[in-house]
Amino acid sequence: MANESTRDVHAPEQCKSCHGTGDVASEYGPAQCPDCGGAGYLPSAHVLVEWRARDIERAHAGAGGGTGGDVRWLLAELRRSRDALTEIAALAQELDESPISARIRFAANRGLRLYEVVSEEKS
Repeated sequence: MANESTRDVHAPEQCKSCHGTGDVASEYGPAQCPDCGGAGYLPSAHVLVEWRARDIERAHAGAGGGTGGDVRWLLAELRRSRDALTEIAALAQELDESPISARIRFAANRGLRLYEVVSEEKS
């Protein structure tokens, strides 16, 4: 029977847009890669979600018909929920190790993707 555990992701994934260099070609010469911010590797899932939320926010900032307000509201709810999950995960870390605290941490991690979930085979 497989047992799931989490581990901190120490080796970030290399950016596929710039192949780890941090630069991409543009008509004006080398430019900072927009996908990794010039780092050469992709940031954590938490940062990627926030970057995408900001992109959506900018794209719909001036939208008429209530769309801009709806997008701002939805993104505020997303951020509030992610903040709450982060706090729940931190509080669960302070609990004694038990099946309930592990389930709380895994549930919070499903939404936040702070840690990679790996399966461990029992011998």
